[in-house]
Amino acid sequence: MKFWLAAFLLFVCFQPRISLATPAVDIVFDIDWTTFYSIENSNENDPQQRTVEGKTYRYTDFLPEVIETLLLRHPEVRISFFSGGDRSRNEALLEQVHLPDGRSLRDIAYRVFSKEHLKVVSQDETIRFSKRNKKDLALVMPESHPARTILIDDQVEFAVKPYKAVSSLGFFNFSPEFKAPLAGESYAPKTRAEWLQERKKALVWLHLLDEALKESRTKGTYFADEVSRLWDLKSASPLARLYGARLINSPRAVSCQKVFAL
Repeated sequence: MKFWLAAFLLFVCFQPRISLATPAVDIVFDIDWTTFYSIENSNENDPQQRTVEGKTYRYTDFLPEVIETLLLRHPEVRISFFSGGDRSRNEALLEQVHLPDGRSLRDIAYRVFSKEHLKVVSQDETIRFSKRNKKDLALVMPESHPARTILIDDQVEFAVKPYKAVSSLGFFNFSPEFKAPLAGESYAPKTRAEWLQERKKALVWLHLLDEALKESRTKGTYFADEVSRLWDLKSASPLARLYGARLINSPRAVSCQKVFAL
């Protein structure tokens, strides 16, 4: 009995090693208005708020669970972060948010890029920051491949070809509930449906990224192309949130290290 159990565990644990031979896929997340919101009125009862360098931030709902699920389901994925903020701020934020398994976002990050990694293309301060500065992944991640890399950012114009970006769906300021009197104001959702899609946008990311990873493997297509296609088709759909939630709640494989530590 023990022999067959050991053989089974060795077989199961060998499977992720096979996937490691698959070329790496890079998913690069923005920070501000993508994975984190700036908060004006701090709420000490909100467990998702973090204070760094005198400012308060709140991480996007389901962010730790989404990141962990992506890494568990797709061992070839490398998660990085790229923000125009200061390095000290960016790294402190990532260190203060933990996945369900206990690792911080900084622990699991393949690379973390900050203000000094931006490519300055204009000194004209009358135009948008994202037009004056670019997140040129070819410069900072020469080991990555455009076909297997995607930038998720609230301002897709940060991207530099041939690398692609898709919208993080971060359109509004954070609000714990839908406030009808504010509907139509700048950075406020017009409907409860818009507010809900914003609150649960990370679930949309998870579903579309998971599907793109599977589609690209099955069809032999480029991951970045599949992500762009699916984002255009499904990112506004409430069903994408539902499918993302199902992925998070699906049974998770126990890591081999934990099994053999028992």
